[in-house]
This record gives sequence, structure tokens and C-alpha cells, in this order.
Amino acid sequence: MSSHPVRIAKIEALALSASFDELYDSPDDVPDWLRYPASSHLVLPRRGQYATLVKVHAEDGTVGIGECYGLPSPQVTATVVTTVLAPLLIGQDALATTAVWERLYQGQAAGGHNRGFYLEALAGIDLALWDLRGKLAGVPVHRLLGGPVRERIDCYASPVALHADPADSARQALGFVEEGFKALKVKIGRGERTDRAHLTAVREAVGEDIDILTDVNCAYDLDQATRVGGVLRDLGISWYEEPLQVDDLANLGELRRRTGLTIVNGETHFTRFDLRDSLLNRAIDVFMPNVARCGGFTEATRLAALASAFHVDIAPHGVGSGVSLCAALQLCAATPNLRTYEYNRLPNPIRERILTDPPEFRDGALTVPQAPGLGAEIDDDVVDRYTIARF
Repeated sequence: MSSHPVRIAKIEALALSASFDELYDSPDDVPDWLRYPASSHLVLPRRGQYATLVKVHAEDGTVGIGECYGLPSPQVTATVVTTVLAPLLIGQDALATTAVWERLYQGQAAGGHNRGFYLEALAGIDLALWDLRGKLAGVPVHRLLGGPVRERIDCYASPVALHADPADSARQALGFVEEGFKALKVKIGRGERTDRAHLTAVREAVGEDIDILTDVNCAYDLDQATRVGGVLRDLGISWYEEPLQVDDLANLGELRRRTGLTIVNGETHFTRFDLRDSLLNRAIDVFMPNVARCGGFTEATRLAALASAFHVDIAPHGVGSGVSLCAALQLCAATPNLRTYEYNRLPNPIRERILTDPPEFRDGALTVPQAPGLGAEIDDDVVDRYTIARF
């Protein structure tokens, strides 16, 4: 890799959308569990899969590819990338990833834009810059981050969605086991009785050797969550994700003390400052950063290091396209305090079809890509098929 600056010449952003309506013969055929896979979607239904791809072009012709989290609308982060961030990037050294990150973050921190869509847009830029660095060096990103600690990443299937009938939950869970998963996550959050019925059906279907995780998506208050925590203990389940509102740190800490369960949070948090408050409140056992949301590798490595100082693990959130899948695996490969990875299995053409050589899944684990950069080789025809706007 050159010791001289590699200047950024151009930034592109592509808004990608794969509508659920197109996966079925008619919109009326889209099942409710896909429209409403979690309790948080009861207000804003899922209508498809989305991502914003970012391309950073260097003056020497090298192109780095990254991804911004696309929900609920990929055009938002694409607009931020091209109208707010791009003017701050042209002419900067693409190899100076920390310096560029700080420039972008400080550029809007005083204005209060240090989370949300702005950080998601920044994440896409950061991932693209690290991809570019890896390509110039001829090594995968996990080598640049000091890895590999591991080359295969244990993961769990996600989600067993909010089905109406416990038998359907059991059927979907058993399907994941038949695909080779040794762990799976069940969406709950509909009250103690309903949650018990679905979790019991899943446990009976998959047996005692399969690890069951749960995700509430913020549906409960402290007392409700305490009662449902008893259900989890009865069934030998420890993973209790987002049982309360994500910023209710005092009560998350109290719930952790009351139940003794593994309290998991962080997919909607963005920076080490969010994590710091969770750690000081002793409100968390596992933190779930999404590399396409939390500011990319530059901030994700800081998050992992800070968590390790409190003996807290990370378990990256796994929603996005094939690009962020490869990025997450690069992070997992280089992170000592990794618990597991969420391998999202909702129907998603921009995850399954966008890569020419997708990571191998076998025996409950994903293989880390070894090609330079993110290891994400893109099928341009598929990208064009799902691109709804270019910026």
C-alpha cells in the first residue's frame, strides 16, 4: 500500500430496493409474518429489503464499496452521502480512514447530527474506504484490523418471526435446524402467555441441543419484561434482546439484576458514547453494533475495545445486503470479544443475489471472505436490477 496520499475523486450512492410484493404472485399473497416480523413493525410494516451502496473512487481508479443501512428508505442515506458528506470528502486522502472519520463526524456533531441517518451515511463511506484500503494493500480488511482471530464465524438464524400459530413458529425454527443452524432467534413481545406458547413450541420442535435466543424489539416495560424473563428461565433461554426501550438504561440494569438473563442491546445505538452509558449503568451483557449503522469499521473497533474493558461481548446485528454481510464478517474475524453473529434469513434478494461469490455457510458458521477489501465481489447486473435511484 502506498505511503503517499490516495486522493478521493468521486462519490456515488445507489439506493437499492427489493419489494416483497415482487416475491409473490400478488401483494395480497405476502404473509403477515413477513410484513410484521417483529413487534416494532406493527406501526411501520416492512414492505421490502433496502440498502444504500456507496462507491468511493480514488484518483488512481481504485473503487471501494460500502453500505449504509437502508431501512426505512435508502434514498435518505443516499442523499446524505452525496449532498452532505461528498463535499467534505473530495480531495481527502482515502487511506487516512481515522482522519476522514473524524472530519465527517465533527462536521455535524455540533449540529446534533451524531446518530441516525447521518451516522448510517458515514458508515457507508467508512466501509468503502476500508474496502479501498484492502484492495490497494491486496489483503482482506480483517488483516488490516489485526486479525484473523478466527476464520469461521459462529452464527444464528434470525428470525423466527411473529407467526400467529405456535405451530408455524415451530415449523420455521425446525427449517433452520435442517439447514444446519445450531442456534436461532425467536421474535417475542406479545405477552407472557403468547410468548410462552411460541417458545415452548419451538423448544419442543428443535430439542434441547439447539440454542434459542429471543428478541422483544422493545415491546415491554420493566414489570412485563420481568414476568416474561421467568418464561425464558423456565425454558432454559438466556438471550434477552431489547426487552425494554433501548434508552431505558436504568431499568435495563434493574431487569438484568432481577432476572440474571443475558441482556442484549445496541443495534439501534451508534457510537462509543451510547455504549459508554450502557456499560456505566451495568445494563448490558452483549452489544450488537451494525457496521452499516454505527460509523463503519472505524467506530465498530472502538466499540468492541470499549466493551472488552467491561468484559462485554459484541454480536453484530445482521440486517442488510451482501456487502454489509461481508463487512460484518471482516469485523467478526478481527474481534477477540465476539459472542456470535446474526445471520438474517428473511427473504432478501439483495443479500442473496448481489454477490458473485457469497460467504459459505456450513455447520452453523460462516466463512470469512479472503479476497482483498471486504471480499464482496458485486454482480453489477443484480445491482442494476434493484437500483431505484442513483445519486
